[in-house]
Amino acid sequence: MRHAAIAMFTDFDGTIAHPDTLNHLTEVFAGVEFRREIGGKLYSGELTLREGIRLEVASIRGSLDEILEILKRDVVIDETFIPFARWCQERSAPLTVLSGGMQEVIESLLLPYGLDFVRILANRIQIEDGHWDIHFRDDTPWGHDKGAALQMARQAGYATIFAGDGLSDRRAAVEADLVFAKAGLARFCAAEGIPFEELKDFSQVQDFMVRELEQKG
Repeated sequence: MRHAAIAMFTDFDGTIAHPDTLNHLTEVFAGVEFRREIGGKLYSGELTLREGIRLEVASIRGSLDEILEILKRDVVIDETFIPFARWCQERSAPLTVLSGGMQEVIESLLLPYGLDFVRILANRIQIEDGHWDIHFRDDTPWGHDKGAALQMARQAGYATIFAGDGLSDRRAAVEADLVFAKAGLARFCAAEGIPFEELKDFSQVQDFMVRELEQKG
């Protein structure tokens, strides 16, 4: 990664936000067993990620404000992400959140922290009479091919770092110059021979970037 500006990309659910917002809402409205059944079909390949996300979103009932109240009550933002995001801004290192989840949810949960400089690429919510659907970013089986954003950054001359944890992060991990991974994404990287660092929190990613920038300078 020497001699290149760094662009940072990160997943949201399970990486920045705990618990995963869509999994949590699915459990609230459809139950744990339904959510686990969807998860099993995703990992077996019986469902594409696009299909699984649509089924989970369809289980949600209520207005956006009502759902956001549930998430603000139950979801915690990783406390190391906020200073890391500001550190990236100070050093002109572009930071992008890539999510297979819902743009409006991510924007709302990050709003109190004043991180309007962070780019968010996610799917959009469609709500009609309290029934939820989702408008995907692209036509791929993932609904949002996270790898595309990393490809564009690399073409623009950046070295890319990605942090993530799950199934939706695999395409990004394949494209990244360096991966910080945990949970299912770490197992995927190990199985596929993709070099990665075990993700603990964003202070660890910042420490790595500090070393890179110091050596570059």
